[in-house]
Amino acid sequence: MIPKKIIIMAGGSGGHVFPGLTIARYLIEKGWLVNWIGTKNSIESRIIPKYGIKIHYISIKGLRNTSLKNLIISPIYILRAYYAVKKIIKIWSPDIVLGMGGYVSGPGGVASWNCNIPLLLHEQNKIAGITNKWLSRISTKNMQASPGVLRNAEVVGNPVCQSIIKVPNPINRFKNRTGLLRVLVIGGSQGSSILNRILPEVSFLLKEKIIFWHQTGNYELEKTKKKYNKLRLNQNLITSFIKNIASAYEWADLIICRSGALTVSEISIVGLGAIFIPYPHKDKQQHRNAEDLELIGAAKIIDQSNLNTKLIVNILNSLDRDKLFIMAKKAHSLGVRDAIFNIFNVINKISKKT
Repeated sequence: MIPKKIIIMAGGSGGHVFPGLTIARYLIEKGWLVNWIGTKNSIESRIIPKYGIKIHYISIKGLRNTSLKNLIISPIYILRAYYAVKKIIKIWSPDIVLGMGGYVSGPGGVASWNCNIPLLLHEQNKIAGITNKWLSRISTKNMQASPGVLRNAEVVGNPVCQSIIKVPNPINRFKNRTGLLRVLVIGGSQGSSILNRILPEVSFLLKEKIIFWHQTGNYELEKTKKKYNKLRLNQNLITSFIKNIASAYEWADLIICRSGALTVSEISIVGLGAIFIPYPHKDKQQHRNAEDLELIGAAKIIDQSNLNTKLIVNILNSLDRDKLFIMAKKAHSLGVRDAIFNIFNVINKISKKT
């Protein structure tokens, strides 16, 4: 039997790349051939080749917060990227093209539509990105993690790797757990400067109560380590990136983090109480992502403009392991654990029509 072929388009941030990678790995297990379209010097260029997936690079930039000069020349880059993807499609003849959102998906989505290749979209956030909004008008099938985001879209959840789905539930994790409260700090795949600045101070004030596992991002590892060391806080684990995030979730009693769509989905699947500091996007997409967990008492949301050391200290002082266990169970109740199967069924169904 001739294997089916798919091109996955995702880049720029872990929030687009990691869900796309989960889909890619599952499809490869099912015998599909996968190619990837992304950009050089971005997260996908470092991650995707490690999994033996061929990646094609296009030159394209996002238009959000860009300069006037870049806005003027952007049509040239878009056209070049469009023709580059069209050439790849002509040569490789995929059965399906899947866009995960973000500016990388734009030219490729139009190219696949122009070449009469079924275009599928997946939207991870509670507020659709600009690219997916535009492409949803010409796509063959739209998928979404949450209801009411893209028009005529099937709700499938966010795809999460099996190691996270297999993390023991809160009842098993919290059983007989004693000692300092374990707080996981993650500012997204690139880290967060504001968390790196404030959390060492929090740790100093609560050193008799909490211990941190703090992911700083590559750029601020040494700077953040110096802050902890200066305050003689040697009990904390400070690292630039947590490769085995499932083990970190299993270790933690609480997480302090941004509220990207994938992070929120993972926290719900694992079952973990959270303090969310949404990235201050104009459309408040991260705030929206976290609202359901806050509504059921599984999380607290703090706007970045209100964030300070005293506020975090007060919240942590109000919590104990019994309260965190209750928050974890509530979060666990919202987890969507079959997203990858839902997405595969959609892809498989569309591919059989081609």
